[in-house]
Amino acid sequence: MPPPSGAGPPPGSAPAPPAPDGRAGGRPARRRIRAAPAPTPVRTPGPRSFRPGQVALAAVLVALVAVAFATFFTGGPTGGAGVVLLPAVVLASALGCLAGARLRAGWLVGLVGLIGALLFSVLALFAARFGDGLSALSSEFGSAARDGWARMLTVGLPAHPDADLLLIPVLALWLAAFAAAVLTVRTDSVLAPVLPAIVGYVVALLLVAARGRSLLVLTGLIALLALVLAVVRASRLAAEGQLSAVAVSPEAAPATQPDAGRADAGGTSDTRGGGAGGPARPRMGAGRLALGLPVAAVTALLGTIGAAFLPIADGTDRFDPRDHRHPPVEISTSLNPLVQVKAAHKATAARNLFTVQLSAVGGKVATDRLRTVTLADFDGASWREDGTFVRSGSTLPDGDGLAPAVGNETRMEVTVDTASGPFLPSLGRPVRISGASLDYAFQPDAGVLAVAAPARTGDHYVLTARVPGPTDQQVRGAVPASGPAAARYLELPPGMPAELQDLASQVMGGKSSPYEKLTALEDFLRDQANYPVDLNARPGHSYGALKRFLTGSKADNRGYVEQFAAAFALLARAEEFPSRVAVGYLLDSRSSSAPGRFTVTSKQAFAWPEVALDGIGWVAFDPTDISKLGATPPAPSDDRTPGGEGAAPQAQTVPPIVKPELDRAAQTGGGGAGGARNTLLLALLAVVAAAVAVPVGIVGEKARRRRRRRAGTAAAQIGGAWREVRDRLSERGVGRSRALTADEVVARTRALRGDAAGERVGSLAPVVSSALFAAAEPGEAEARHAWELAAAVRQELHRSDSLRRRVVAAVDPRPLLPGR
Repeated sequence: MPPPSGAGPPPGSAPAPPAPDGRAGGRPARRRIRAAPAPTPVRTPGPRSFRPGQVALAAVLVALVAVAFATFFTGGPTGGAGVVLLPAVVLASALGCLAGARLRAGWLVGLVGLIGALLFSVLALFAARFGDGLSALSSEFGSAARDGWARMLTVGLPAHPDADLLLIPVLALWLAAFAAAVLTVRTDSVLAPVLPAIVGYVVALLLVAARGRSLLVLTGLIALLALVLAVVRASRLAAEGQLSAVAVSPEAAPATQPDAGRADAGGTSDTRGGGAGGPARPRMGAGRLALGLPVAAVTALLGTIGAAFLPIADGTDRFDPRDHRHPPVEISTSLNPLVQVKAAHKATAARNLFTVQLSAVGGKVATDRLRTVTLADFDGASWREDGTFVRSGSTLPDGDGLAPAVGNETRMEVTVDTASGPFLPSLGRPVRISGASLDYAFQPDAGVLAVAAPARTGDHYVLTARVPGPTDQQVRGAVPASGPAAARYLELPPGMPAELQDLASQVMGGKSSPYEKLTALEDFLRDQANYPVDLNARPGHSYGALKRFLTGSKADNRGYVEQFAAAFALLARAEEFPSRVAVGYLLDSRSSSAPGRFTVTSKQAFAWPEVALDGIGWVAFDPTDISKLGATPPAPSDDRTPGGEGAAPQAQTVPPIVKPELDRAAQTGGGGAGGARNTLLLALLAVVAAAVAVPVGIVGEKARRRRRRRAGTAAAQIGGAWREVRDRLSERGVGRSRALTADEVVARTRALRGDAAGERVGSLAPVVSSALFAAAEPGEAEARHAWELAAAVRQELHRSDSLRRRVVAAVDPRPLLPGR
C-alpha cells in the first residue's frame, strides 16, 4: 500500500510561507498526486499496422486447434486431413491480416473472408469434381455443408478424410483463423484474438470425444499460446498508450529512477519522471514481457501437470454429442446366424476370424465366450433377431434395462483377420467403444454390434463391457426378471405343441427354486444317452422340429447346437423364464498365445441360451455338451437307453474345445474397490497438499514483498514501510482502500486496535509525508527510521493478539489482493 498523504510536516520544522493561493497556514497545500489516465490517442485515417508478430501467434494458436480436428481422421495431423487443415489456417490468417489492415469497411472484410473460405474449400476438397460440371459440384458441396456435421456425429472413428467430412472442420478453422487475424489487427482488446481459437477448440473436443484419447498436452500448449498472445498484446498496447486499464505499480518501476515508488496515501502512483508517452514506456513494455512470459509458461505448465495428476476427472466420462444422436442403420443378413453354426463346424478347414485381447489377471479371464448376435423373437418357425441398430458414439446407449447389476467392467480389443458377416464380437453389456477403424452400429436392447459395410482385414476396436458375475449364493437365490422390459422375452406364438408344455412341466416342475429348475432343464438336455450331440443331425428349430427332437423316436433325438439352444429357450419360456438364444464363439485356451490373448476360428462357433435373472442380468446356460461338438455317433439302436445307461460310443472328428479358466474375482467386481480406494486416497492427498501449500505460499509471498519493499531508493523504502504497515493492519480488519488518508488510517487503527497501536501508526505518518513533500530526497537514515517504526507497529499488533489471531493473520490472503 503506498505511503500516506495529508499528514503535516515533521515536528520541529520551520514554518512554510503562505500558500500561493492565499490560504492561511505555514505549510504547503496538501498535494494528492495521482496518475492521470492514459490519454486516448488521436487516430487519423490511414493504413493500420499489420502486427505480423501477433498475427503469427494467433495463427499458431489456431493451428493447434487444427491438430485437434485432425485426430478425428486416420493419420492424424500427419495424414491426409493435416495436409488440408493446416494450409487452411495459414491462408486464412494471411488473408485476414491483409483484409483487416487495408480494408476500412467491416462488411467488406467479412465478404473477403467468406469468398476465401468458399474458394479454398472447393479447390482443396472438390477439385476432382470440376469435370462433372458446375451443377454436380455445387450439389455435392451443398450436401456436404448441410449434412457433414451429421455424418461426423455418426461415422466410426478415426474416419477416412473424405471431402464431405473435412468440409466442416475446414470452414470452422478458416473462420477461426480469419477472425483471429482481423481482431488482432483491428482491435486493441487483449483477449479478443484468443476467443475464436478457444471456441474452435471446444468444437473440436466435442467432435473427437469418441476417440477416448487424452488431449491434455495439446490443451496445455493452447493455454500457453493463448496466455503468451495476451501478454504480448497487453505489453505492446500499454507501451503504445492504448491500454489505460494496465496500471504500472511503483514496485515494478526501475530502481534507477529517482521518483519511482513515490505515492500518496491513497496508493496512487507519482508520475514524476515520466508521463504518458514519456521515455519510460518502452522499458515498461519490456519489463511486462520479461515478467509476463515466464508467468504464462509456469501457469500453463502447472495447469497441465495438475490436470494430469489431480483426481479431478479421468476423461472416461467425457460429454460426447454422438451419445445423443442415434440414426437407424439397416443391417441385413442372408442366413439365420443360428443355422450357420453347424455349417462352420462341417467346413473342411478352419478360418482365423479375429484375435481378441481380454483383460487377464493371473492368466484368467472374465468370460469363456464372445457373443455376436442374440435372437429374441420366435415366430414358431425360427428364432431371429429383431432390433433396431443405431449409430453411436464412444458411449453406447442404454437398452431395455436388463443389463447386469453385478459384475465388473472388462476390456477387450478385437482385430479382424477374416470378415465373417455383419456382426462383431462382444460380451456382457457393452458400455463403451473406442479406437474403432470401422463404421459400426449398435443394438441397445440386445447389446449387439454390427457393421453396415463388410469388415476388412486389420480393422480393430476396443470394447468395454460389464460382464455379469454373480456369486453362487446370488444365483441360487435369484428369481426371473419381470416387468415391461422382460415381457418380450416371454412371448410364445400360438400353436405350441402340448407335448412340449408337458415336458417343460415334467422336467422343471418338481424343483423348488428358479435356479434349480434351470439347471434341471440344462442337465436333462445334456444327457448324451437320450439326446446325443450329432454333427449330422437334421436341421431346424421350429415347433415341429423341436417336438420331433425332444419327444420323437430315438433316431429323432439327435441334435446339434441349434436344437439344444432353441429347445432350452423355448421350454424356459413355457415355464415363465425370460430367455433368448445367443450366437457367438467359444474361447479355446489352446489358441492362446499370451495371457488373455486368443485367436478365434470358425470351428469355435457356438450358440447357447441365456436367461434374464432379476438383479443379475443375462446368465448363460450350456444344454449342449461342448466336449461333443465334433461328434458323429453311430446309428441308434431301436430302444431308448433310459437314464444314460449303455450309451453308444461316439466318434469325435475334432479335439474338443478347452475353455479358459475364469477369473471369478474380476466377474464379481473384486477389483473395483481398489480403484475407488486409490481415487479417494489421491483426493485426500490433494486436499492435504493444498491445505499445506496455500498457507505456505501466502506466508512466502508476504516475506518476498517485505524484502522487495526494503530495496530501491530511500523514498521507495519509506513508501514500502507504509505499505507494509497497511498490509499488517488489513489483516486485523483495517480497510486497504486507497482513498483513505493517513489521518483516517490512524483513526481507524485507534478505533479497532486501541490507542497504543494508533500512536505507533501515527508516528510513521509524518516520516512518510516528509519523504513525499520535502524538497530534498530523503536519506538512508530516514529509510531505516521508517522501517524501525513499521517494526514497532508490527510488534504492538503481535503483542495485543492472541496466538490464534497471530496464526490467522499470518495466512490472511487479503494483503495479496488488489487494493480498491
